[in-house]
Amino acid sequence: MADDSHHAPDDHTLRLQQLFVRHQQAVLGYVLSIEPNFADAQDIVQEVFLAVSRKAQTWSAGTDFFAWVCTVARYETLRFQRTRARRTAHLDEDVVELLHAAEPVDESRWQQRVDALRRCLDRLAPRAKELVWRRYHGAQMPEQIATGIGWTVNAVRVGLTRARGVLRECMEKQLKAGAQTR
Repeated sequence: MADDSHHAPDDHTLRLQQLFVRHQQAVLGYVLSIEPNFADAQDIVQEVFLAVSRKAQTWSAGTDFFAWVCTVARYETLRFQRTRARRTAHLDEDVVELLHAAEPVDESRWQQRVDALRRCLDRLAPRAKELVWRRYHGAQMPEQIATGIGWTVNAVRVGLTRARGVLRECMEKQLKAGAQTR
């Protein structure tokens, strides 16, 4: 039987992969801040896991794992956006770099935002929740949503605008309330 030990990850890489799994939701939140398409963001997070595994030896235990993994995620997201023919708009690479440089990556902040978004999504009216789900999770354009639910394209756009406004307002309240309890 052949010895496959040279293909097995070392202890450092395994620890890094475990850290990644523990922080995966926050990494997804970070990627979604750059790539708003949920399905694409999930694919990118998978690529980030592979990149993190390949680059494991460049991370030093005791340093900020989340900041390091977000740097890897930023580059993987930009690579994804460059190499894939995109029909949807995305942030220009220069804008992404400026945003990343302007504000340090803070995992707890990202996790608070993800948690707030989940709570706010749960509070949306059923029809608004369906619109948001179809647009961002299902990656459907307003024209596709309109066909699927029997609305006009304009009604879908208005509904999405209202749902995003409700989500934004709810998240602001959630995050403000969270900041006051700390």
